[in-house]
Amino acid sequence: MRDISEKVSYLQGLSEGLNISDGNPQGKIISGILGVLDDVSGILVDMRSEFNIVKDYIESIDDDLFELEENFKQNTDVIELRCDNCGEELCFDADLIEDDDVIEIICPRCNEVVFINDGSFDYEYSDYDDAIGDEHDNGMNVDS
Repeated sequence: MRDISEKVSYLQGLSEGLNISDGNPQGKIISGILGVLDDVSGILVDMRSEFNIVKDYIESIDDDLFELEENFKQNTDVIELRCDNCGEELCFDADLIEDDDVIEIICPRCNEVVFINDGSFDYEYSDYDDAIGDEHDNGMNVDS
């Protein structure tokens, strides 16, 4: 981007060296064009700088998210489901199965109920202890 600013400055200097004045119509047009080019090059330099700041910030967030995901997977038992309606893969904490309140797991893509911890799905907690890491007939598997 600095290259653009340097080129515009060169053209402005060339214009002054050739004695292109604002007095005639062609000079006014050339001076106006050079002024607009100067403004645009300044905006592009600022945008590039802001882009790099945002890019670094997004990379930082991505690194933090990856670390959180890894910690979550290592520290909790996770049940992975596939939505029968749209195929979206969902994960939730295995402790939800034991929760006294009725909890529905809803697919974020199609809003279908994927799991309810009220016994209406073919999943028994007793199967959980024997099947960590194994796939179940209902499409669930558990990772630790």
